[in-house]
Amino acid sequence: MPGPLSLLDRLYLRFFYRMKSWKFDLPENRVGWRSRQNQEIRFEMLASIGDLRGKKILDAGCGLGCFYGYLKDRGWDGDYTGFDLLGFMVKGARRRFPDARFLEGDVAERFPEGEWDYVFVNGIFNHRVKDNWEWMRRGLAQCTAHAKEGVALTLLNAEGGWMDPDLFYAHPRQVEEKIRQWHGGKYKIVGQYLPEDMTVHLYR
Repeated sequence: MPGPLSLLDRLYLRFFYRMKSWKFDLPENRVGWRSRQNQEIRFEMLASIGDLRGKKILDAGCGLGCFYGYLKDRGWDGDYTGFDLLGFMVKGARRRFPDARFLEGDVAERFPEGEWDYVFVNGIFNHRVKDNWEWMRRGLAQCTAHAKEGVALTLLNAEGGWMDPDLFYAHPRQVEEKIRQWHGGKYKIVGQYLPEDMTVHLYR
């Protein structure tokens, strides 16, 4: 079966983040967020899925390892692995955090081997690609297969007002319908922390 990302999608993602890396100095801007505050609000919502103390976690689409830095700044003491589609992001994350493990991989097609307590996906599915729902379905199937306790992801909310035509926005109703189709466990959709965003918690 053809992958949900076309060659053009992959080239665009590489170009998008290369341009951010050349244009900005701050890591939060280089991975596409407007500000550190904006990024960390999302991190807070992701981390609220459960008690992460001492847990083994996987950060899918880790970028420059910002989620790892956020957790460590708050005294987190678990086992972290990050992975990203883009090799230059992985190299940058390793330079920033040499004490953590970072791998190159693909959330839908080349997932790391192993099992984690929680898997986190922040912003990966925000880019408009050939087949966003299939990308999300395959990616979440991989995430849930490797997560013993749960998966948390962020998505852009189509009911938030302003929309960028290059990005993918979903209606909460659509997301709930898809989650019911794809996921056999409990779930929660959290909104109202940023107008353009929502967080989904999937539990085993």
